[in-house]
This record gives sequence, structure tokens and C-alpha cells, in this order.
Amino acid sequence: MSAGPRVLFLARGHGFGHAARDLRIIRAMRALRPDVEIQVMASGSAAVYLDLYGESCIDMGIGDHEDMTPAAGARVWALMDRHDPFDLVVADEVVWSLVYCVKRWRRRAILLTDWFYSELGAPESDPILDQAGEILLLDFSVAHPGPFGVTNPIQAFGPVVEEFRVDREAARAALGAAASETIVVLTIGGMTAMVDNTAIAELTVRTWLEHAPPGHRLFVLAEPFCPVPDDRAADVVWAGFTAEPEKYYAAADLVVANANGTVIGDLVWNRIPVLAMTHPAVTYPDSFGLRVKAMSEAGMTVHGEATVSTSAQWQLMDEAKRNDCRPDPAFEWTTGEQVARHLLARLDYMLAKSATG
Repeated sequence: MSAGPRVLFLARGHGFGHAARDLRIIRAMRALRPDVEIQVMASGSAAVYLDLYGESCIDMGIGDHEDMTPAAGARVWALMDRHDPFDLVVADEVVWSLVYCVKRWRRRAILLTDWFYSELGAPESDPILDQAGEILLLDFSVAHPGPFGVTNPIQAFGPVVEEFRVDREAARAALGAAASETIVVLTIGGMTAMVDNTAIAELTVRTWLEHAPPGHRLFVLAEPFCPVPDDRAADVVWAGFTAEPEKYYAAADLVVANANGTVIGDLVWNRIPVLAMTHPAVTYPDSFGLRVKAMSEAGMTVHGEATVSTSAQWQLMDEAKRNDCRPDPAFEWTTGEQVARHLLARLDYMLAKSATG
């Protein structure tokens, strides 16, 4: 019996967002086509995330802050050299693999991305992305007005979202929360040491301790990073990195998060009020700021800067908690299954093309 089709899926780290959307796509591909063998390679915090969810992968041994360096590129090529050509390669921002596939395997990978080099001030590097067979933009097109130095068509699918598998009542019961208790969740993803994440986290905890009435809880989806007075220990719950973040999100009256993280899309999709925070000390691609602005102007989020006083932060949290958060249908949204179907159609095309020589 011959082996089934083989797919290589490369996940960039740099936080949990890439791995989160990739895992949804991978699981959907497997559900739709059990005959397809999917090998996953992951870098940095993506490998941590996939391990948390029980997904086996090859850890590329590349740190989050070095994944765009030439050394990272050499590492990606060395790892891919250990394998025979795959029938399809999907690269979530692992751009080093695009050139490899063309030069070594004589085929083109599919690129998943939410930024372009032009948005980083380096338009001369955009043509590298033309090495991909397709470019799937997993973001809102309004955040990417261009122009870009690529000739490949850019297909805007939107953020990869999904319905939470637990409802508010069940989630609050699991956390032992009374109906009258206010629950706020603080999430800063997998790169907790970044300046903006640190500022957002520390400001939110300080604000909670100074302004929240005793008996209401702040759940922090990170390891402890600051002391909490003994008499308020029950009001700040250090939940750590968890494979069940949905339980906390679904139970929440408000989630405070980094506005640049992909979890924002999930929260809005599930109508969870969110305070989307940024900090001027950290620079992101231009598209990230446009996305934050668009979501705030559309009323999907309340935006705040992590440079304000605790009293101002408390007011922002109250405003966000009262916001009628809902996804705007004028923006693109997608699911793991929708992206998976597209990728599998591309796989079948590649297989048919290979069979006919």
C-alpha cells in the first residue's frame, strides 16, 4: 500500500498567535483528509504552544527574536535538507523556506502571513515573497492598503477564528465564580518579556489591586511576575500558560490583551469585551497599527495605551466592559476549516500536476 500525500507545515513562533491559527488549520486538514500525513516544524514559542496542546512537531531550535536572521535561515535549510520533498509546503511566515522550496525541491510553498516587508520599511525585500506559489493574508485587507513589491495575488482570508467550545455559564461554573462576581482576564501571549507585554501586564495588575473591590478576581494567563499583598492574594489568580484559555475567556466580563496579538480576533468573534492595549516603546509593522485602529473605530474593541495612570486604566477597563463587542461583517473572517479546504485543494492540484509530469 502506497503512502498518502505528505504536507510540511512550518510555524513561526514570535508569540502563540501563529501556532494557534496553524493548529486549527492542521487539525481541520486531518479531519477532512485523514490520508494526508502532516509534518510540523515550529520555532520558538510556537513549539512551546504546540507541545502544550499535544501536537508533535520538530522544534527548529530557533528563538523568537532570531527567527529572521541569516542563522535562522541556515537552520531552516539544514532541517529541510533532512527530508525528501513534500507534496505541499505551507509556511506561516517562515520565509526562509520559500526560496528553499524553489531551489531545492523545484516547487513553490504557500505563504500564510499578516505582514509584508513594505510595512516594515523594507519594500526592496518584498520580492522574496514572490517565491511562494500563493500568498494567503490571514488578516483584514483594510489593514494592508499597500502598495507592495510583490506580483503574486494576495488573497485576504481574514483572521482564523473559531467558536469557543464552552459557554459562559459552564466556564464560570468551572472557575467557581458566582453570577455576581466580576471576572477580568489578562492575557499577554507567549512573549511575556517584551516591553509592551510587560507594561500591559504590570499596569493591569496594579490597577486591579488599587481599584477593584475585594472579592472580584483577575485571572492572569502567565506565571507570577510581581508580588501581591497577602490580603489580596485571592483576587489575583496566576493561571499560568494553559491549554484551556477559552475557559477563562468565556467566563470573563472583560479580557485585557495586547492589541497586536491574534487573540483579539477570537475574543471579538465570540463577543467577549476586550481592552486592546498598545505601548509606544515597541514598533510593529504598519499594518498592525491600522488593524488596531480599524477594530477600535468599528466598535469591536476599546483601545488603550499602557502608559496611563491606574485610575485612567480603570476607566478604560470599565468602558471596555460595557462595550457591545461583536464582529463587524464588513471585515474578512475565516476558520481553520476554510483555510484547510483551500490548502487541500492546492495539494490535490499539485498531486495531479505531478502525476501528469
